[in-house]
Amino acid sequence: MTSFVTTVVGSYPAKPDIGDVYALIKGERDPFRSAIEGAVKDQVNAGIQLVSDGQVRADFVTLFARNIPGFKVRAGRPIIVDRITPPEKPTTVDDYIFARDIAKREVKGIVTGPSTLAYASVVNEGAPYKSNDDPELIYDIADAQAMEMRALIKAGAEVIQVDEPVFSVGVDLETGIQAVNKMIEGVKTPVVHVCGDVRDIFQKLLELNVSVLDHEFTRVDNLGAIEREAIEAHGIKVGYGCVDSNDAKVEPIEVIEKRIWKAVEKLDADNIWIDPDCGLRNLTREAAFAKLSNMVKAAKNVEKEIK
Repeated sequence: MTSFVTTVVGSYPAKPDIGDVYALIKGERDPFRSAIEGAVKDQVNAGIQLVSDGQVRADFVTLFARNIPGFKVRAGRPIIVDRITPPEKPTTVDDYIFARDIAKREVKGIVTGPSTLAYASVVNEGAPYKSNDDPELIYDIADAQAMEMRALIKAGAEVIQVDEPVFSVGVDLETGIQAVNKMIEGVKTPVVHVCGDVRDIFQKLLELNVSVLDHEFTRVDNLGAIEREAIEAHGIKVGYGCVDSNDAKVEPIEVIEKRIWKAVEKLDADNIWIDPDCGLRNLTREAAFAKLSNMVKAAKNVEKEIK
């Protein structure tokens, strides 16, 4: 019997309790622990099999940039001021371990990719890079983020996702793919998430040494560019985004079922994971939970009908 892996892309709209924020000011405790706990419990209660820590501390760029030597974050914008080097301590491992303790199940690590970090940044005058698309910069960030990957592996993470949304907007894919492949060495189940329109680049993305390529499918006909024979030849599954992470309207279960069936009919059920298009941080917590709950129910309904 088919059993889909249901997961999330990453972020979840859980906020720290106001009392915890005051506690942080007093230096008493970490206010984000309550947000992580809320995000994880919501995912578990929605029936998600492979959960995340919710990425509640910051957006996925500044979260890492503020911890990597060579970056400065000013007014919410990452600035590259010096040579990028690996940080002394990982960014997400403590949250990963805490989330796993709450979930009592597998949690996937999530690391922002080097191209996305580079293109989201400004290169300061005096920094040893020509621009934010300088291959040397991207490779240096890959080295820094590889340290994060190794720390997550040591902590027990088997599934680690690399977020590279900029891949779909016309960046240097040759450098970007080489950098990611360097990062993910040693990961048991590496995943790369690229949202947006990937129709023109999907064949190139098959050069990534990953287990899963994750994309959005509700607003872009990315499915039309993917062939079952191609993904099977590369041993890659497709993370199939089947709920819209940018629309607060909660899709009925029947609508999500129809979307899943399209992927099953073209790619085969064994070749897909089920998840939202992207992170859910821009939704209300109630809408995010309802979308995940309906997504899981839709996936289970399709499972029952597959012969």
